[in-house]
Order: sequence, then C-alpha cells, then structure tokens
Amino acid sequence: MIIQSSYIPTASAGPPSTARGGVFGTRWLHGAAVVRILFGLLWAVDASFKWSPGFRGGQTLPDELSRAGKVQTPVIHQWLELWNTVALANPGLFATMMAILESLAAVALIFGVLSNLAFIGTAVLSFGIWSGAEGFHLPFHAGMTDLGPSAGYVFASLALFFAAAGSTWSLDTWLRSRLGRFSWLAAPALC
Repeated sequence: MIIQSSYIPTASAGPPSTARGGVFGTRWLHGAAVVRILFGLLWAVDASFKWSPGFRGGQTLPDELSRAGKVQTPVIHQWLELWNTVALANPGLFATMMAILESLAAVALIFGVLSNLAFIGTAVLSFGIWSGAEGFHLPFHAGMTDLGPSAGYVFASLALFFAAAGSTWSLDTWLRSRLGRFSWLAAPALC
C-alpha cells in the first residue's frame, strides 16, 4: 500500500503567505471588512437616535439612568450613581457628547479610519453604555432574556480588532504610512 501526500516540499517553498492563505487570507480580510462596515452602519443608526431632540435636550436621560435605585449591590450602585451625577449635571452636554462619540465611531468603522483606535474605543464606549445607561442590565430577574445589546457590542468590537478588520477596504491602508510613530492606531497591513 502506497500513501501519497499532496504536499511535496521543494527547495523554493517558503513559509505560507498571509496575503493569500492562512488565517488572514484575502477572503478572511474581505469578510472582516464587510462585518466592520455593517457594524459601523449599526453604530450610525444608534447615533441617529442620539441626535433626536429628546435625547440631545437631556429629557430622556433621567429615565435611561434610573437603574441605580433598583440595584442594591454597593459597588455597582455607587458606579451607577456616579454616571447619574455626571450625566445629569449637564444633560444636554452629556447627550451631545454621546451623539458625537457614536457618530465618530460609525464613521471610523464604515470608512476604516484609525481602525485599531476605533475598535478599542467602541469596546470601551460600549462597556460604558452597558455599565452606565444599561446598568449591567440589573437587577437580574425571572423571565430575563438578554444582558443588553451593549454587552454584545463590546465583544463584536474586540473580535473585529483581533480579525484585523481594518486591514482592507479602509482608509487605514492610505493613512498607515503617514502616521509615523502613531501608525499603531491604524489596522496592520496584511495584504
């Protein structure tokens, strides 16, 4: 019985190319770029809600930040109270800042601008929203069906970061060489 192998090493064979095959092949990078753009569009929809007069005027913030009274765990209760104090000190300014941050996140994700910064920034912003406005989706109760959408945004942002989703179909390909020592803010060049 003779077993044949489809791989025959040659003297000219080098390590596999990351641009054509392997984990970060062209198909992988294009797929990650599509997901990045769709995630950016999702952020754009979220941002459009933040530009509504009710939110920007600060009228909806007291209702959105009302979970602190329902949570009795001391550290979490204090964290939620901190966000209430910060946001309600100047509700219009806080709401406008959130609208600006979410709009910047959407633009950065859609166009692939400073992708590494955008992915980490949206993970931090999502955690802030989840832990502040959504109050960790506490208190947990019978009949609960999810932990809140922002918890998923944290993991989606980190997954896009690790998938190098800004490495193709992005302005990072143009920006990277122009950023000098700040080139780490853009996605790595993989293709």
